[in-house]
Amino acid sequence: MDAAVAMRKEAAPASGLKQVFQNAQRAFDLIKKHRTPPDPKTYAIWYAYVEAADPRVIERVDSAIAEHGTLTPFDISSIFRELLTEEPAVVSARHSIGMAIEKEIDEVMKIIQQGVQNSDEFGASLDKANSALPGAASAEHLASLVSTLMEDNHRMARTARELNQGLTDSQNQIAKLNQELEEVQTQCRRDPLTSVANRRAFDERLEREIRAAAETGENLCLAMADIDHFKSVNDTYGHQVGDAVLQQFASVVTQNIKGQDMVARYGGEEFAIILPETDLFSAYNLLVKIKYTFKNTETPVEGTLKTIKDVTASFGLVRFEPGMTPRDMIERADHYLYEAKNSGRDRVKAKGF
Repeated sequence: MDAAVAMRKEAAPASGLKQVFQNAQRAFDLIKKHRTPPDPKTYAIWYAYVEAADPRVIERVDSAIAEHGTLTPFDISSIFRELLTEEPAVVSARHSIGMAIEKEIDEVMKIIQQGVQNSDEFGASLDKANSALPGAASAEHLASLVSTLMEDNHRMARTARELNQGLTDSQNQIAKLNQELEEVQTQCRRDPLTSVANRRAFDERLEREIRAAAETGENLCLAMADIDHFKSVNDTYGHQVGDAVLQQFASVVTQNIKGQDMVARYGGEEFAIILPETDLFSAYNLLVKIKYTFKNTETPVEGTLKTIKDVTASFGLVRFEPGMTPRDMIERADHYLYEAKNSGRDRVKAKGF
């Protein structure tokens, strides 16, 4: 059993300050053991890990350690951002939009109240005229009553038009603010470097697609992809070029999948591709096309006239079968990905292929 897992499971029941100190000590022990940076983000992750309040943190950390032997800078950044906090700009934007929506709702309530008041006033005017009509002593008196009613009616119609316009404007503004809020929420589920979905969005989507496939019997495939010799790219050309390669790969996948599909950045140079309503044969052919396209794509080396050629990727592909969980599909796809790597890389591996 991994020492980090054992340390978490050995946590003795305690309460209050004593438990906090125990968790803090275990967090520092894990920082030292795995040689992760002793900064606030890393400490927050390890503390959440030993506290064991959020199973998603435990799963992500265990998965990262199993794959890399430690938490990479990407793991630390993504776990902290996706599970432990939100970017200040996102929080600020969400607060501002919420305040604006609240203001518009207040305006709508005022318009409704004004409409009710005007309706009551016109009703009172009608009641007054109704009481006065039987006692109208002359044609002039009757004409005066009719003239007053017509003026009140015109005023009511004008006010109604103004209120309706106010309601329309507020409805449009609320719709616009809701759209902005959706965009902010989308940003929370995007990888900032590649602009594809992040791990949080992937986990949520895969769970939904598995439920749907289990209920409907529709096909569902999952691919795990990894850029070959990526460390060598970083070491040779630098991290900026490595980032450009990641962006290039994400772009190639995005341009080749359908609207219902999803590509997500799963780890440092690892990506996941969800393919709903796609059979294994079609999914395999799609990945072969993506693999070929990426290999033949040139990535510019910033600040020079050079380009990187022949960077390749390997793929592991699995089809959903009844009873499979998200973890089952990921582990099975990873299994075929390792087969592709061990077979020489630049390959797509799946059951029967």
